[in-house]
Order: sequence, then structure tokens, then C-alpha cells
Amino acid sequence: MSRRALTWSGVAVALVALAALGWYFIAVGLERADKLASVLGAFAGLLGLGLAVYGVVSSPSESAVSSPSEGAVSSPSEGAGPGPEPGPGGVHNEISGTVHGDSVQARDIEGGITFGAPKPHRARDAD
Repeated sequence: MSRRALTWSGVAVALVALAALGWYFIAVGLERADKLASVLGAFAGLLGLGLAVYGVVSSPSESAVSSPSEGAVSSPSEGAGPGPEPGPGGVHNEISGTVHGDSVQARDIEGGITFGAPKPHRARDAD
């Protein structure tokens, strides 16, 4: 299922749940609905707290993730050392250091590669 379909499905479920909850609150009366909403809100808050704690515990440690201001490398390949060996038919491309100008890293290229405007074609002088 595509991301767009999942989003619209979630919106539809939320709208149906909202309509059903509104109908239920009208059916049972405002005072009883207020009490039920307080209990549901408490459970939703506890669920959110639990998910937040899980997110903090399951995230990578700060020593593994550093910000650029702490001297981290500016690109994934810079300072990372040699990468994994490519599998059968695979290619391992790596650029390190400072690169001035254009660069292409690719496995299979058909046709020419042009950066900027193409160079004018010069006719060869006949001898």
C-alpha cells in the first residue's frame, strides 16, 4: 500500500472514531461523557509517556552520533575508511579528501556524461 493510501486510511479511521465518540458522548450524557473522557485522556497520556521512554532508550547513544560542531566528519565517506567489499557484480565507489570540480560515481553508464554546456565539436583539418 502506498504512503498516500496509508495516510488517507488513517485520516478516515480518525474521522470515524471521532464521529463515533461524539455520538457516544451525546447518547450517555455530558456528565458521564466528561468522566469517561478524563479516564481516556489519562490512559492516552500514559501511553505517550511510555512511547517517549521507549524512543529515548532505543535511540543510538550520543557517543555514536555527534554533531558537526563537535568535529564530526562532513560526509559519510570522509574518514570512514574502506567500505564493505562489493558482492558479485557489485561496485564500491569512494571519494575521500577534497574534490574540486565535478565527479561521477557509477556502475554502468551508457552514452556520454556532460557537466555544464557541451564543448563545441571541432572539425579535423585535412592534411
